[in-house]
Amino acid sequence: MNRDRLDAVGLLARFAAHNPVAATAMGIHDHDGAWPALGPAADAALLAWIESEAARLDGLASTDLDADDHADLDLARATLAGLRFECTEVRPAAWDALHAVATVGGGLFPLISRSFGTREARITALISRLRGVPAYLDAARVALIGVPALTVAADDGAPRVHGAAPSGSVQLPARPISRLHAEIAIAQAPGIAELAQMAVEAYGTDPTHGDALRAAAVTAGEAGAHYAERLRDEVLPRAEGEGRYGAALYERAVRHTLFGSHDRTAVNSAATREFDLVRARMIEIAKREAPRWIGEARAAEIAADAQMLVSEVLHAIGGEHSAAGDLLARAREETAKCESFIRHTGLVDLPNEPLEIMWTPRFLRAYGGAFLDSPGPLDRGEKSFFYVTPPPDDATPEQVESMLREDNDRMLALLAIHEAIPGHYLQLAAANTTDRPLRAAFGSGVFAEGWAVYITQVMLDEGFGEGDAALELVHWKFYLRCIANALLDIGLHAEGRDEAWAMELMVGRSWQEASEAKAKYLRARLTATQLPTYYVGSLGCWEVEDRARAAAAKRVGAAAPTPEALPGRRPSTPGFSRSAHLRAMLSHGTPPIPLLERLMGVAR
Repeated sequence: MNRDRLDAVGLLARFAAHNPVAATAMGIHDHDGAWPALGPAADAALLAWIESEAARLDGLASTDLDADDHADLDLARATLAGLRFECTEVRPAAWDALHAVATVGGGLFPLISRSFGTREARITALISRLRGVPAYLDAARVALIGVPALTVAADDGAPRVHGAAPSGSVQLPARPISRLHAEIAIAQAPGIAELAQMAVEAYGTDPTHGDALRAAAVTAGEAGAHYAERLRDEVLPRAEGEGRYGAALYERAVRHTLFGSHDRTAVNSAATREFDLVRARMIEIAKREAPRWIGEARAAEIAADAQMLVSEVLHAIGGEHSAAGDLLARAREETAKCESFIRHTGLVDLPNEPLEIMWTPRFLRAYGGAFLDSPGPLDRGEKSFFYVTPPPDDATPEQVESMLREDNDRMLALLAIHEAIPGHYLQLAAANTTDRPLRAAFGSGVFAEGWAVYITQVMLDEGFGEGDAALELVHWKFYLRCIANALLDIGLHAEGRDEAWAMELMVGRSWQEASEAKAKYLRARLTATQLPTYYVGSLGCWEVEDRARAAAAKRVGAAAPTPEALPGRRPSTPGFSRSAHLRAMLSHGTPPIPLLERLMGVAR
């Protein structure tokens, strides 16, 4: 197929016109000074474009598609279906006041922190966006009207790897403005003024634009405060609930997120089974290591109480942690160790793009601990940011200690793998070299998160940590947390579970510190379908490896290895090179797992 027929560049340009902040994040900078339009007319225009683009893609002949072209076409169709679903059914602008704060942050921060394009273009765009903050936030407040009850087609256009799309209709109940999201938006709105001040610090002395930028920064900061005030006075009195999706909407949303690889029942079933297996593995390790960490007498005393045994061993391991002010330095040290290990083993290729490890900007702190902010996939050579979130300013000493025990020295080593090398930073930097712009711009969070979880286990398999059993135990706790994330998301959004159930899942059964569990409980109520991506993506990556091992063995006439019940060290497989396999996985950008399976030639 001639890729010009797919018109990937044109599709992305047209997408950018409707989604200017998302376009900036992608590395498309034609609309860097604009904010997305809000309201019925904007929704109608977006839907008209989606239908036009979908019809164009449907009209492409499929007889001459190679595997890469077919993958790009399917990804484009699924992306359009997801946009349609968000615009018509999820409708975040109608009930989520935090959505606007996050959009403003996402629109300003890249223009302040990154170096794409020219300095002149970035300053000009930044001034335009700063000046546009008041109008955008006013429109966002007006848009907060809640979502009425809807009758929608059963077939929502989500990809379906297995089974035909259903027919008929689905009833979605009304969804009021979320009080929780409004309260968090009020708390996070001061971050807009902080970003405006960052803009002044970065560009305020510019001889041509400095005065205009400083004035625009004042305007934006005041608009953020005004938005918070109007939310408090006008929106909170008519807001209720937490914005939970409910079973019907969640079922539809999760298929879009997972590219149809799993539905809610499949995720819940797999996660429940593996949750018990991981707990059993942790109990086994804790029994072996307990004398070292809690003493032989205490280990013998509580040997019959597996829950307490693991808890006390983890608590002792968690005591080896940095001070709050040293977390950044420790994260940098651990990332350097990961880089050294990769250089020594040659497991994968290290990226050339720069990485900066820094404290999380305030406007992003509502969403939790350490994470990576990568450059736009269409921006080449740009910096990635590995964020480390400090304890909240108002945290008690007990809360700070709980957080530090969760993010102990060994957990920070695992976070350095997950977020940086060879996790998100390395994978996304590799993806940014693809010559498939759709696969870069519309990359799948399922593969990105799954890779980071999967490669952490691979690193331990390959010798990282030199057999430290405490690191292995903390790793399994980290992985158990990923599984619990999936169960938590389903429980809260689709099953009506309450806080007591959530805390029992995370603290009582997953051995998480209370600080981590409370932060995750908040995050799970602020988002939907993102938390399962870690587990489902990891599951997919291991399935891809196991099928690749079986195919390699078959090519050389050897017996196919039996897949393990849990992630972890696989037996040596004739004809299989893990390093070559990892490089092959990284060569396809960031595709959804079902497309990765096809591109790797291991589809089920």
